[in-house]
Amino acid sequence: MKIIYIFSAMLSFGMLFSSCKKEEVVIPNRTIFVDVTPDMWELVPASNTYQVAIDMPELDNYTSDANSVQVDLSFNDGASYEALPQVYGGVTYLYSYGPGTLYLDVQTADGVEPVRLNSTILVKIVLIASQY
Repeated sequence: MKIIYIFSAMLSFGMLFSSCKKEEVVIPNRTIFVDVTPDMWELVPASNTYQVAIDMPELDNYTSDANSVQVDLSFNDGASYEALPQVYGGVTYLYSYGPGTLYLDVQTADGVEPVRLNSTILVKIVLIASQY
């Protein structure tokens, strides 16, 4: 009789804990590619940089506040990427963002003079989702 009680208790215990599952919520990231052409750069005298403002409707208030943004540049049409911020070829590349816009800035590595780029750059923008 004790064996039946022990077996019954073990079975109940197993059923109790086997129904508990850890569920993981996966939030997908989003990647956006943009070509920045030489004519898109504008001089910003206050910061002594050339800047491109990329229209980003995907960067709404929530995304801008709660998530993160990673920017990579390709100078060879996507064969390889450089993560920002970066100094590449004596040029400093920076980015910043806010709701609706992502800004790319370039200047010489020493910050003395602005640099205007003469070639098209492929920009990879990754919106990294997070639970808020």
